Amino acid sequence: MEYRDYRYIMQDTGRLYVGGKFSFGDLVEEKDVPFKFQAIMSTYVIKELDPETTVESLFYYMEATGMVYKTFEALRTKIKVSELKEIRKFGGGTKKEYREQIYSLDDFIAMKPAEKEQKGILIQEIQCSKLAIMSFAL
Repeated sequence: MEYRDYRYIMQDTGRLYVGGKFSFGDLVEEKDVPFKFQAIMSTYVIKELDPETTVESLFYYMEATGMVYKTFEALRTKIKVSELKEIRKFGGGTKKEYREQIYSLDDFIAMKPAEKEQKGILIQEIQCSKLAIMSFAL
């Protein structure tokens, strides 16, 4: 796996997908990011954070307070993670493997960092509603 594997921007008709390895400073300057999303990030998020903070580290340690939380809540953000789960094998026994899971912002933040570490959670991307981005007032 390379460093750029989780540094991507994708869109479909309903959502904007941002890879977890992007720093917010890079996100604001990336040419593939929609202008309105860049404006929201530079107006409400960058002012509260160090520009070198990655999407992954922000959401891993985020608490349900402050302007950054309220901004991502208004964007109806979901967090896509890989979670280490114990899987039962057909012939008996178990094995551990990573499975993808999508959490709502509030459900993900409700978990403490120690619980996330115990579950082996790795943040892959965040997903923001394009309708929420479009209707966000600057």
